[in-house]
Amino acid sequence: MAKKQKKKQPITARAQPTDAKFKHSRVETARLIRKFHVLNKELAKCKADPQLLKREQEILKEMEAMGGLDWYQKASQLGQSKSRGGDSSKWLIQTLKSHCNELVDLCNKPVKVLDIGAVAPDNYKPYNAWITAKPIDLNPQDPAIQKQDFLQMKPPSNDDKFDIVCLSLVINFVGDPKDRGQMLKHTRDFFTLPSVTGRLHHLFLVVPLPCVNNSRYMTHEHLLKMMGSIGYTRCIHHHFSNKLAYYLFELTGLPNTKHVEWKKKILQDGGGRNNFAVVME
Repeated sequence: MAKKQKKKQPITARAQPTDAKFKHSRVETARLIRKFHVLNKELAKCKADPQLLKREQEILKEMEAMGGLDWYQKASQLGQSKSRGGDSSKWLIQTLKSHCNELVDLCNKPVKVLDIGAVAPDNYKPYNAWITAKPIDLNPQDPAIQKQDFLQMKPPSNDDKFDIVCLSLVINFVGDPKDRGQMLKHTRDFFTLPSVTGRLHHLFLVVPLPCVNNSRYMTHEHLLKMMGSIGYTRCIHHHFSNKLAYYLFELTGLPNTKHVEWKKKILQDGGGRNNFAVVME
């Protein structure tokens, strides 16, 4: 008689100490990342409503049982390994070479990159002859990555500002749509003024493809209009892979460019759509 298979428990039902051995299974890491995103979005809603304090504590405990932010970062780091397709910086480099080669050549100094949410410190190391990168993250997995909350990060002096700001799979991790909008606007403060010649003013943005092709509150066209309203009037190039949406924007307006409010509004309804949204006030 065949043995009866033991029913599997959901990952969130399996309490795991944070010092437990991290599992390198493709399925396990993907499940962990998806669940952590869902919980993080719900957590943002709870923090905005004092009546949901009890649920907020339950979510925090559930995240801790999963291994917390540390395990999420380990899963993300594994997800960008060469064996799983590599990191998104490759697309940026290819796009710069094919669409911005003349601009890169005009730079009188190496191109300075602020890599926000970096899961590895050496993504741009193969290109260090013409790129210098500063990797930052909330919970660094490597001592070479600076621990920093970008929303709380003060803009540097003009001499220390950047040519390219990277938000690769970052804003989708932020739970509050208003914080996502604030993060996108905050990127403008890290460039030299667009009137300064010989420098780039580019934002590299990557989000999961369903954020722009299967959301009730966001579409590709809506994102382009929103970005244009805050000064990113030119989308140099975009690309949709099977799972990700890649964008390279150029800042053409001043960092204090005024813009209309972008509220959470249903753009396309129907079953099976997600609730990804960006709000700007």
